[in-house]
Parts: sequence; structure tokens; C-alpha cells
Amino acid sequence: MIITEDSEIDIFVASKIGSFKHIKYHTDSSKNSKKNIENLVDIKTLEKNEGITRLEWGNPEQTEILIGRKNQQIQIYDTLRGFTKSYTADFAPGEVVGLGRCKRKLLAAVASGVVKIWSKKTEEIINVGKLDRMRICADDNTVFGTGGEENDLKIWRIGETAPTFVAKNLAHDWLQLRRPVWVSDLVFLRGEGGRLAAVCSRHGYVRLYDSRAQRRPVVSVDFENMAATCITNSFDERQVLVGFGRGQLHQVDLRKGKPDKGYKGCVGAVADIALVREAGLIVSASLDRQLRVHRHHSKELIYSQYLTSKLSCVLVQTESSTPLSRVQSEIKDEVEDAIKVEEEEADDLDQLFDKMETVGDKPKKNKLKPEPEELPVKKHKPSSEGSTSLQEVDQEDTEDAIKKLLRSTEKLKKKRDQRKKEKKAKSVFHNA
Repeated sequence: MIITEDSEIDIFVASKIGSFKHIKYHTDSSKNSKKNIENLVDIKTLEKNEGITRLEWGNPEQTEILIGRKNQQIQIYDTLRGFTKSYTADFAPGEVVGLGRCKRKLLAAVASGVVKIWSKKTEEIINVGKLDRMRICADDNTVFGTGGEENDLKIWRIGETAPTFVAKNLAHDWLQLRRPVWVSDLVFLRGEGGRLAAVCSRHGYVRLYDSRAQRRPVVSVDFENMAATCITNSFDERQVLVGFGRGQLHQVDLRKGKPDKGYKGCVGAVADIALVREAGLIVSASLDRQLRVHRHHSKELIYSQYLTSKLSCVLVQTESSTPLSRVQSEIKDEVEDAIKVEEEEADDLDQLFDKMETVGDKPKKNKLKPEPEELPVKKHKPSSEGSTSLQEVDQEDTEDAIKKLLRSTEKLKKKRDQRKKEKKAKSVFHNA
């Protein structure tokens, strides 16, 4: 399925140094940038033993994240409020290798092989053997599985002290040598209620167990000289995605019992895998510090982001959405500004109403009598009677001016005629 419209996907990534990041991924690749990445933990305050080993969702709404660290610290992070609670898994030595929640009970497993189940009223501790991974079933959160080095798959139920299923190793090889066992990760297949479980191994195999049929695996797929590091459900019910230590990422078909697809691009060991089912995307985190997104059907690498530290876990939020803290602060500032503007407008209106006069009987105004307008003064023409008049003065002035002009023109003519005569007298042609 190819998405034509842009949609946002929230990705939470943890690293081996303890950093915890939130990435707002856009299916429209032109909108992806470093501005969509934010640190949820102050990196300067981190210490060497604070690396994050597990990330798990704490509720079906995907608003609570359980964080397990190398120093046995367990933190609860709310996607909207931040870090809310913190616990210490000091009931046994070893880093946290598994987390989960069943109603109000919290489950935590450490590498030494101890699983603790506790709430405010009750507390239970189970010894399960050396552990590499503990995982809760998504269909039934009262069921969880464990496995580790020389500790094959065991399926447990909360409230019971003995496992409900214990896996049995395959028969000896053709040299009658025992096959080594090392469960590096496990997953419960969807829609089976915890009855079907698949495991991957550091010794390069993927096995499917059916607790209703037999203790030995019903399907086993071998990868020579390839150590599997993580496993998760794929888009089909009988397919799983497996990451390997050399950077390979493969889809394994458990019906056919062989690898189905391979996804290229990873260089370091694949640490964790997550899916975006609606968009048909595969999100993977690896030790080469890159977060990658592949398209499931076409196997195309559509997104790769360098995150400066070795990645250990990845979670994809599909049930809800989390805005970036920068966007949250901008929205909060806008709301506060709008409230301030409304308050200021209300204050201005109050002041305006205070200044206004109260409405009552209007006082009678004294009507003023209009003042008489002044009439324009008539201009009297000078009379023609008397010794001198204006017309006679004007005529005398014009006659004198004409006489002066005639005199000056006559003088100019005389001068011009005299100059011509002088030129003729001097001229050579005239004398000749």
C-alpha cells in the first residue's frame, strides 16, 4: 500500500548511552528534517551505566512508555506529561532485559534470571534461569515468555509458580553432538492467545513453537554464520522479521520454513524492529547509529537518519499521536497570548464604560439669535465730472509712450544706415 497523502508517525528511539529521542516522521519525505527530532532526556547529565536496554508500551492507548536501564532503573514516561515515576530493580543483579504491565501489576526481568511481579498490595519473584529477553504476550497480558543462553523458551502465566510450557531442543546432529541453545529474542504470534511463539538465536536459527502440539519446534529455519539479535511479528500472521548481527534484515515465512525477503541498507547490527501496519512500513534501529524506514512490499529504503549514538530500542506510536514539545510550547504561548489579549480588551471596555456619562434628562439649551450678516460694500465708479478723470490720464500716458518708441526707432535706423555706409567705404569690392 502506497500512501499518497502525507501522514505523521511518532517514533521513540533509545540508545546505549541513555539518550531518549522523539521523532516526528512524515510519509512525505520533503517534510522530514532535523527540526522533527527532539531529545527527551538531557544528554549532559547522563552517566556510563544509564544505557537504555528496553522500551515497552505500558497501556493499549500507547501513551505510557516503560523504560529499563542498564543500572536497573525503571522509569515511566508519559508522552504528554513527561517522566512520572521511577523504580529500582535491585531485587537481583543484572541489567533490565524485559518490562511489561498487566492491569495494575508491573513486570520486570533482569539478566541474572529473576522476574519480579508487583503492585501496591502484592509482590512475587520467579527464578527462570539466565535471561536475554522477557516479553509479554500482546493478546493476553497474563502470559509472558523467557529465554536466554542455554535457557530455552519457557512460557509462564502470572499467578503460577511453574511454567505452562518448556521448550525442548532438537535432536542431536549427524555427528551425535548436542545443538547449542541461545535465545536472544522471542515474540508471540498475533491472534493465537500466547500458544504460538517464535524465537531467534545467536547461533543462527529461527524456531516456531506450538504449546498445544509438542515441546520441540514445529518449524526451524537455519542461517549459517549469522547471529540473530531481534525478532518481531510481520504483516502476515505466519511471518516474522528478524534482525542479524551483521546488518541483515530478513522476513521469514514460517509456513514455508525459509527466508522470504531481505531488506538492505543496514551496516551495524540490527538492535530492534517496529512496524507501521497501516502504512506498510518497517522501522529498524541499528548499532551504526542510523534509524531506517523500509517499505514492506517493494523493500525500498525511504528514510535514513543519523542519531549520533548507538541505538538499542525503537517504538512506533500508532494508536495515538504526540506533538513535539516545541510545538506544544508554541501552542501554549499562543493560548496565553490570546487570553492576555482578551483580558486587555475587557479592561479597555471597562475603562471606556466608566468614562461614559450616565443617561438622563438633557438640559435645555438657550437658543442664540443669529447675528445680522454684514452687507458687502458697493464700489463706486469714479465720476466723469471734474478737472481730471482716470480715462484722460490713461490716454495721455499712452500717447507719451508711443512718441518715445517712435523716437527710439528713428535713432536706431540712423545708426544702422551709418554703419552700412562705413562698411561699404571699407569694402575692397566697392572701391574697385
